[in-house]
Amino acid sequence: MKTKIAIVGQGEFINIVRDSIIEFRNNDIEITLFDSEGDLSISLPGIWTRLEENETDIIITGHFVKTFLEKRTNIPVIKLKVTPIDILLAIQKSLPISSKIAIALAELEELQYDYSILEELLQVQLHYMSYNTPAELRHKIQNFSHTNGTVISTGTGVTFAREYGLTGTLIYSKVSIIASIERAMEIIHFKRAEEKQRQKLKAVIDSVRDGIIATDEQDKITIMNESALNLLNIKKNNMIGERLLKLVPNRSIREMTQDETFQNKIMKFDNITLNTSKIAVSQKGTKIGNIITLQDISEIQKIEENYRVEIESKGLVAKNEFQDIIYESNNMRDTIEKAKKFAKTDSTILITGESGTGKEVIAQSIHNHSYRKSYPFVAINCAALPESLLESELFGYERGAFTGAAKNGKKGLFELAHHGTLFLDEVNSISPHFQARLLRAIQEKEVVRIGGHKVIPINIRIIAASNENLVNLVHENKFRADLYYRLNVLKINLPPLNQRPEDIIPLAKHFIFQHRKELYSKIEHLLADLCSRFQTYPFPGNVRELYNILERFTTLAEVNSNELNDYRQLLEECIEETQGSPLVKGQSVDFELQDNYKESLMEAEKSIMKKYLEIQKGDRTALAEELGIGRTTLYRKLKELNIR
Repeated sequence: MKTKIAIVGQGEFINIVRDSIIEFRNNDIEITLFDSEGDLSISLPGIWTRLEENETDIIITGHFVKTFLEKRTNIPVIKLKVTPIDILLAIQKSLPISSKIAIALAELEELQYDYSILEELLQVQLHYMSYNTPAELRHKIQNFSHTNGTVISTGTGVTFAREYGLTGTLIYSKVSIIASIERAMEIIHFKRAEEKQRQKLKAVIDSVRDGIIATDEQDKITIMNESALNLLNIKKNNMIGERLLKLVPNRSIREMTQDETFQNKIMKFDNITLNTSKIAVSQKGTKIGNIITLQDISEIQKIEENYRVEIESKGLVAKNEFQDIIYESNNMRDTIEKAKKFAKTDSTILITGESGTGKEVIAQSIHNHSYRKSYPFVAINCAALPESLLESELFGYERGAFTGAAKNGKKGLFELAHHGTLFLDEVNSISPHFQARLLRAIQEKEVVRIGGHKVIPINIRIIAASNENLVNLVHENKFRADLYYRLNVLKINLPPLNQRPEDIIPLAKHFIFQHRKELYSKIEHLLADLCSRFQTYPFPGNVRELYNILERFTTLAEVNSNELNDYRQLLEECIEETQGSPLVKGQSVDFELQDNYKESLMEAEKSIMKKYLEIQKGDRTALAEELGIGRTTLYRKLKELNIR
C-alpha cells in the first residue's frame, strides 16, 4: 500500500520542498505538493477537496494552513517544525544583506533558545514578530519595511516581505523538510498498525452476538458493536464520544452507568429484558474506562432450547403422526378428530384403552400435531420398572445419590422432556406412594433430583395412558383421586379392535405390504377372504395381536403357492398359536413383566446392565468405572443376573 503524503505551502517553500523530496520518490511513497499561493480562504477549499479525493494519508504544512485544514478534514495534519539549525542558517543567509533582521513566526514560543546573544557576537539587530492572522503579519512587515532590513519567515511572510521591497529568507531548510517527511512516515506507519489492530478488534466485537460497549474514564463511548446498537435502538451515526446516558435516557441505563462493576444483573429496557455485566479497565493501576456487555434474555433461552432439543433430546422423537394411522371405521375417525382438537391445547390428556390399541401411537401423533412438535417426546412404561428405578428415571439423581449411581449424576425424563411432551404409559401401575410425588411434579411444574436440593423448573405437557379403568382403581383406593382428576382433564378412549372390524382389512394390507411386498402382490386379491376369519376372532391383544399373527404369517407363507386353502390353513395355525398363549383379554402384553416383585426387579436390573454393557461395548473395566463400583463387585453382579 502506497504512503500518500501531501505538503501544502507557498512561494519559495514549494521550491525547496521540490528539491528535498527527490530522495523519497519510489514506488512506496507518493508526495504531492499543493501551492496555496494567494488568498488562503480561496485556494485552500479546493486543495482540501483534492486531498480528500486523493485519499491522502497525512498533510505537512505551516501554522495557518494546519489550523484551516484541521477543522475540515479527518486527515492527520502535522506542522513543519522550526529547528535551531533553521534559524542559524537563515540568519547566516541574511547577514550579507542587512544587519537588521526580523524573525516572523506565528508562535514565537516554539523558538527553543534565546538568540539575542547573537546580536553582540554578530553585530546584528534581531526583531521578533508574532502574529495571529496573515493580515496581521502583512501589517507588521509593512511597518518594518522602512528599516531596509531582511525578514526571516514562512513562505507567506517571505512573499509579503518582497511585496514591500525587503529581502525575505525562508525559515525552513532542506534538513527540516526531510525531518518532517520522515516524522510523517513514522506517524503513518504507527497509524496503519493501530488501524489494523482496531479493525481486527472491531471484527471480533461485531462477530459477537452479545452487545458490547466500551467507555472511557468519563463514561464516553469509545466502542459499540452492532448488537449493542440494535438492543438499545441507537442510530449508528455520532455515537462515539457521546455519553451512553445521553443517547439512551433510560432508568436502567442510568443504573448501569452509576454502578461500579457488576455481573449478570437483569435490567428492563423497553420491551426486552437484558442480562448485563460491567467490568473496569485499568492501566498501570489507574482506571481508564469500562466494558459493558448486554445479553438478550430471549436469545439465551433460545440457545438453551436448541441445546436441549439437539443434544439432550437426541433420539427422543415422536415417529408417528395422525396420517400414519390406518383406519376406516367411523368410531376411530371420531376419536382421531377429537385427538387433533386436543393437540392444539396444552392440557393434560388421559388415553384409555385395552392393551395393544395403539395408545402410544395416538400420544406421538398428538405431540406431532401440537406446537411442541419441535421439542422432545419422552415416553416411559411405568409398569416396566420397580418404583425405585422409576423414580430415578423420571426425576434423575445427583452424584453419589445411591450405590451404583453414575459418577456425574443423571438428568431425569422430566428434564429431558423440557418444552416437549412426557408420555406416561400404564400410569395405573404406579404405587400410591409414588403417585403423591408425581402429582406434585405435575402440579408445581418443577422437580428435585434424588439426593439433590435444587428445584428445577420444567415446561412440559403430560399425556398419560392406562389399560385399566382408573375410576374403579380410585374407588378401590389404589389410585389417588387428586392425581386422577389432574390427569383426566381431556380424555380419549381408544375402541378395541373387535369394535371396529372395518379396520382389520386395511391394517392387514398395510402390514403385509410393509413387511413382505412380494407376498402382498401375490395374495392381494385373496386378503378379503383370508381376513374373514378375523371377523369372529375377539383380539384380546387388539392391533398388537393382529400384527403378531400377521408377522408369523408373512414369515411362513410361500409366495409360489396358489391355493387359498393353504393360506387359510397357515393363518389358522398362526391364530391358534396366539390363542395358546397365557394372555387373556385385559391382561398386559408386556412379556417382561412378572407378578413377583423380586423377579421384576431382577429383570429390570438385568435389562439396564445389558444396556450399559452395550454402551461400553463389552468393556467391563470401563463399565465398573462408570458405575462407580469395583470390578469384583461387577463380576459378581453379572453372575447373579446370569449375564455372560
